Amino acid sequence: MAELDINFPDNLFGNLLNSSFEDIAKEALEEATPAMVESIKDSIRAAERGAGTGELVESIKGVKPKKTKTDAYIVNVGPSGKSKTFYYDSKNHKRTYPVSNALKGIWLNYGNAHQAPSPWLTPAINNAQAEILRIFQKKWEEMTR
Repeated sequence: MAELDINFPDNLFGNLLNSSFEDIAKEALEEATPAMVESIKDSIRAAERGAGTGELVESIKGVKPKKTKTDAYIVNVGPSGKSKTFYYDSKNHKRTYPVSNALKGIWLNYGNAHQAPSPWLTPAINNAQAEILRIFQKKWEEMTR
């Protein structure tokens, strides 16, 4: 039986694309982050139906892309910080504490004992998907020419 060994150079991918994958991934994610931020903000505004304080919307931020231990590139987009509104402790009603904006987002999305769910996360992702794919495709074409 015949045996075939092929040794590809380590930089084959970079030579074929005229750019490294790391550069393409970082730049594409940096350009797509604002689109995701705006989609989340629009979705929260629609879910709140004007009843919210706007703190949650203003807390939506995106961070710079980073490389994980498994060599994947990720960007975290979501609520940050604590609410300026204080909520009473349900046991003694004397102590107050600030609630994180992430928790307010969870309450809005899934509901709680005092409010019905107003889903905003899935619609935000669905609404941003086409725009993000367009940005990724544009960046890919731009950097591989």
